[in-house]
Amino acid sequence: MMKKKSTKRLIFFGVLTVFMVCSAISLTSAQADSRPDMVVAVQKIPPVMEPMRENSNVHMRILWNIGEALIKVDYNNNQKLIPSLATEWKRLDDGTLEFKLRKGVKFHDGEEMTAEDVAFSLGPERLFHEQHGLFARMYLGNIEVPEVVDRYTVRIRSKTPDFLLEKRLAGYMSEIISKKAFLAAKDWETWSRNVVCTGPYKLVEIKTAVYIKLAAFDDYWGKKAPAKTITFKVVPEVAGRIAGLKTGEYQIITEVPPDQLKGIDENKGTSAVGGPIGNIRSVNFDTTNAILKSPELRRAMAMAIDRQLIVDTLFQGRTTVPNGFQMKLFGDMWIKDYPGVPYDPAKARALIKKSGYKGETIYYRILSNYYTLQVATAQILLEMWKAVGLNVKLDMKENWQQILKNDETRHIVDLSNTAFYLDPVGMTWRRLGPQFWGRKENKYMGKEPMLELPAEFDKLGKILETSTDLQTRRKAVRRMLEICDYEQPALISLHAMTMFYGKRDEVNWTAYPAEYMDLTAANLSFK
Repeated sequence: MMKKKSTKRLIFFGVLTVFMVCSAISLTSAQADSRPDMVVAVQKIPPVMEPMRENSNVHMRILWNIGEALIKVDYNNNQKLIPSLATEWKRLDDGTLEFKLRKGVKFHDGEEMTAEDVAFSLGPERLFHEQHGLFARMYLGNIEVPEVVDRYTVRIRSKTPDFLLEKRLAGYMSEIISKKAFLAAKDWETWSRNVVCTGPYKLVEIKTAVYIKLAAFDDYWGKKAPAKTITFKVVPEVAGRIAGLKTGEYQIITEVPPDQLKGIDENKGTSAVGGPIGNIRSVNFDTTNAILKSPELRRAMAMAIDRQLIVDTLFQGRTTVPNGFQMKLFGDMWIKDYPGVPYDPAKARALIKKSGYKGETIYYRILSNYYTLQVATAQILLEMWKAVGLNVKLDMKENWQQILKNDETRHIVDLSNTAFYLDPVGMTWRRLGPQFWGRKENKYMGKEPMLELPAEFDKLGKILETSTDLQTRRKAVRRMLEICDYEQPALISLHAMTMFYGKRDEVNWTAYPAEYMDLTAANLSFK
């Protein structure tokens, strides 16, 4: 009898134990699932997530949450460089860095990251692929094939002395990928839409021109992702994005025009954030085109624009006009007394006459508000050019391939230019030097070079890139600005680019002075 009771008691407690364990598991899962599904309404998404095949603002905003580099830029601390996938690094000489890798870092496919992955990610097979690696040359074209020292140690050398090497390896295009997953992919297209990195979110799905979905990666080495999923949903119209924000359909919206910020702030439950970022909005010339061959004509187009008026009216004074193709954030390398190109319509008319321009149509290709107030800005530019006697026609395009297609009507285009390092090497030289995609054949985009600059410019750029003497570098960049503004105009620097957002008040999130949207635990939480 006692034996039967004991047996029953054992069975009872066994069932109770199983129930409690299952309940605990269910509770843990429920807690994990309690994280919100977040929706960010955007004006556009990239077609792929592999940075070797996409170089755009809309790509950067998402990539930060998926991919990581060896070093990280801390935008909350004056862009200080901090450890990321590498726990430490040291200079061995003026062109060599040795990195000690963080152990136990998992890729989104579950594999551990090692020095082999780092060497492959920053090696020629991926980084400088003939068709797909052209963008990387602007950022990392100076590095040699990385050396694997041991499983968790790697050395990276530059071809020439490079005092910015740490900053390059903390920036865009330096994200580390899984070598195994890359080699297992069917082709570049498949890989580009299914990248495998190390970030707190993993890529789930790209539905072209509709949305990109990320999901929390709970084997992440650092603090876990605060959102269960993040969907970057395409909502082309500003009104649609704002309406969805107010109803709570979207938690954050992007590309908000300045005249809509007050309404977002005054609405109960929403707030406006953001401002100017480290980027210059520009109008770029195709200097290889017969109509725009004349430097005088290109300079006239720049002098016909009252950029301050555009900033004061369209942007309500919420951004600034740069003095040339440079930014104040360059610190000691900002040439404060450089005048830039002035607004001078009388001089513009004289230059037009001197250029031999005979009223030919100049086509101006743009996208529909890819940039904040892009169409409104373009319409004002057309009127200003018309006022000095220029016949400029707006040519609306649907994508970047159409914008950059090399045919007889590729005359001027809208671009933006990010300062990836707090130095002119990160923008002025990167965007105009011989490594810039606009000065090389670009097979992926189906275009040919659109920019010609004299050999003197490139010689000065090399000095800027390699010299450590402040005055030598300042002298070089001043002369480079004179060339690209006056002697062989390459572009018109319109204004510091803005990125304004709307967000729900229950979302604790800070907009960085950059294109990146940091939605990791370092910068996102929910009330």
